[in-house]
Amino acid sequence: MTRLLGIHGVRNYKAADTTPGIGAKRLRTDWLAALGSSVPGLELEMAYYADLLRSERQSDELDGTDVVLVEQWARAWGIDPSGVQGRATGWVRYICGQVAQRSGQRPAVVEKTVRMFFPEVARYFATGRIGVLERVTAAMLRHRPDAVVAHSLGSVVAYEALHELADELDVKLLLTLGSPLALPHAVFHRLDPAPRDGLGSRLPGVRRWVNVADVGDFVAVPKGELARVFPGVEELSEISIAPAWPHGVLDYLRHRSVSGAITAANRSM
Repeated sequence: MTRLLGIHGVRNYKAADTTPGIGAKRLRTDWLAALGSSVPGLELEMAYYADLLRSERQSDELDGTDVVLVEQWARAWGIDPSGVQGRATGWVRYICGQVAQRSGQRPAVVEKTVRMFFPEVARYFATGRIGVLERVTAAMLRHRPDAVVAHSLGSVVAYEALHELADELDVKLLLTLGSPLALPHAVFHRLDPAPRDGLGSRLPGVRRWVNVADVGDFVAVPKGELARVFPGVEELSEISIAPAWPHGVLDYLRHRSVSGAITAANRSM
């Protein structure tokens, strides 16, 4: 039996999630369906925090803080965002178009992801961190996972939550999917604990950390950087999970590298 804790990424709030428990149950069903029978003996629970970061705005328009993060993300792609005047829709589309060329994705897909991703990242670092970490650390202590699987922004939450718990847990595997943890300034330099001498901290209580990133995942940048700036990370970056949208968690969960890493952790117990 493998006790696995899932930590979701952005845009996972639904109006039907009237309690965190309902949201967690919905996501658990989705994740189990994606994993299928590839990981036998799995006891999966979800740490749900989407309600704490949901936007009060009904549109995906970016505000000033979001724009700053988009600029930092663009620079990680080698794009100079100052080359376009203003901060209107055309500016965002130009940057997303440039990223689409570099990643081999459709511009509309990149733009939609940017408008979903960065507002929640901004809210996490500005006002949501304390509440989210309280929710996630409580789930970790309650479930005592053998493995933690964290997607997208959830990998940032997992990193900070595991540091808060220090040596209270014995996690055989941390599996991060489509992680933005190495994204300079927008994420990496905002982490707690803060990086020192350009390096993140080794995670206490974690025996093995594997990072999986699709070759075209435009959120998980800079490519191959996670293993350089975080000690002990095993980087699996030369994979393709879904050419149409390479950042989706369910496609990551269906990939053999994910089930293989979880199964290997199970054998080591």
